[in-house]
Amino acid sequence: MIHPFHLRDVPLVAQLEREGTPLNAERALTRNPRPLQSALISLLSLNNHGIRTYVCRGTLPSRTAKAEGLVQIRLRLGATRGYVTFIAPALSRGEHVDEVWADLLDYAGQEAGRMGLHSLIAEAPEDGAEVDVLRRCGFAVYLRQDIFRIEPQRRAAPAPGALRPCKDVDTWPVQQLYFNTAPRLAHLAEGMPRTAPSGVRGYVHEERGELLAYVEVRRGPHGAWINLLVHPDAEARAADVVSEALAELGDGWEKPIFCGVRRYQEWLRRPLESLGFDLFGSTVLMVKHLAAHVVAEETAPAHAPALERVKFTTPT
Repeated sequence: MIHPFHLRDVPLVAQLEREGTPLNAERALTRNPRPLQSALISLLSLNNHGIRTYVCRGTLPSRTAKAEGLVQIRLRLGATRGYVTFIAPALSRGEHVDEVWADLLDYAGQEAGRMGLHSLIAEAPEDGAEVDVLRRCGFAVYLRQDIFRIEPQRRAAPAPGALRPCKDVDTWPVQQLYFNTAPRLAHLAEGMPRTAPSGVRGYVHEERGELLAYVEVRRGPHGAWINLLVHPDAEARAADVVSEALAELGDGWEKPIFCGVRRYQEWLRRPLESLGFDLFGSTVLMVKHLAAHVVAEETAPAHAPALERVKFTTPT
């Protein structure tokens, strides 16, 4: 049986969080996911966004044997996409785990559809077994991403003046940069970039009044993550843009720094490697589109008493 997280599920979730699989690279590398903590915070919160946790214990619809597992979805206020951030147990934990995944993800998709979400997004290692299982669960590969890593002591001196903090007036230029840089398939998977998300520092690079790069710097307790969106016309300045983004973390930053590069901007690999970044791994962004089930109630035809008293005749 699968159900939303409840306090009685605390012992089970505490066990499963040690043997699950993160499905979001940024959160896994910078925050070390803690599903139990996220589930408790969401349960006690009064808002309608955050983390939704679904737990299975007992017999599942597709199996006769008992099974245990959990899946978590992260929601953003007002968004139409949900992000599958964690699922347990991991595929390596035993036989038929893929069936447990299928039931969990199917249930989570139904719940997400009821909440008005249009799609679920999951991220998995490009060459991992998770990709095949997610495909069988209705997910399709939309984007591929390379993740680069650099240790803080390898940072070079920045080139000042390459970036400035993002302002409210930059929202439209950043969105135009995204439309002119990212392919249509990316729009369907990622959605428009937000220039002022919570806990994120945004920066832009301009040349002759034209915005050519947008950079997000995200800090976590276990590392930092940099998102890059650079127009090909600014390739010559890409290394300077990244170098100054690294400097924004401050001289006291001692955690690893990761940079996610979508394959449609794979030319950024050269400037990143020139700064000392090494390829850490590759992932795929997978999307499952949800169908909203609307039950139409049959209603009796409305009557208009005033018209019912009128006698109609056929004209001659």
